[in-house]
Amino acid sequence: MNRSNLQKVFSILGVLVIAASFIGLGIWQLNRARESRIPVVVDSTLVSLQSITQPRIALPTTATLRHVQASGRYIADFQAPFQVDGAGRSDTWEVGLLATDSDAAILVVRGLWSQRLPISSTQIVDVTGKLMPHQNDDVTQSSKTVLSRIDSALVVDQTSRNLYDGYVIADNESVNGERIARERISPPTPRSAVPGFYWQHLSYVVIWWFMAGVVLYLPFYQRRVIPRETAKEN
Repeated sequence: MNRSNLQKVFSILGVLVIAASFIGLGIWQLNRARESRIPVVVDSTLVSLQSITQPRIALPTTATLRHVQASGRYIADFQAPFQVDGAGRSDTWEVGLLATDSDAAILVVRGLWSQRLPISSTQIVDVTGKLMPHQNDDVTQSSKTVLSRIDSALVVDQTSRNLYDGYVIADNESVNGERIARERISPPTPRSAVPGFYWQHLSYVVIWWFMAGVVLYLPFYQRRVIPRETAKEN
């Protein structure tokens, strides 16, 4: 095989490898699009907070959205403005800092701030609810009684207790077995673990496969254009 034929073989192989890579990326994005529509299945079994996570560590992925129970005393109360519930309604939430028996504490969304129900710091409260990851984006300015986002990192200077990562959206509170009646916040609908949106992934499929088509077409384009330009020059 002479040098010219060898160069052609390597050129063809290079084109096929690049095109196959683009096609593979398109297939990957197509699978991601399908996975993004698979509903998240969360274990709804009620478990103790301490059994699935611990203070001073990042919230484990397996603990997110679990239905948990905890007991303790509310030692602080905060406003969380511009919060959006599972129905898309925006309001100011009441967030309590629940000190548990294990010398730890966790933030608990109790309900709407406009319907807040103060509880004595001496009363033991039993709480059940959905465990959520901490929020990352600020929606307002923080102060001693206002949370710009629901995140235990904002209250580390207000307690000496070890803080849990994340927070609980309470669906029930009770004192001495008596349920506290109030309107509760509906948790956000669980989203797919795949980041991005369905149509976003499909658009990437189109882009990658278009690139593959361009790569495969270029050699034929050069075969047609270069001889014409050579003929014109002659």
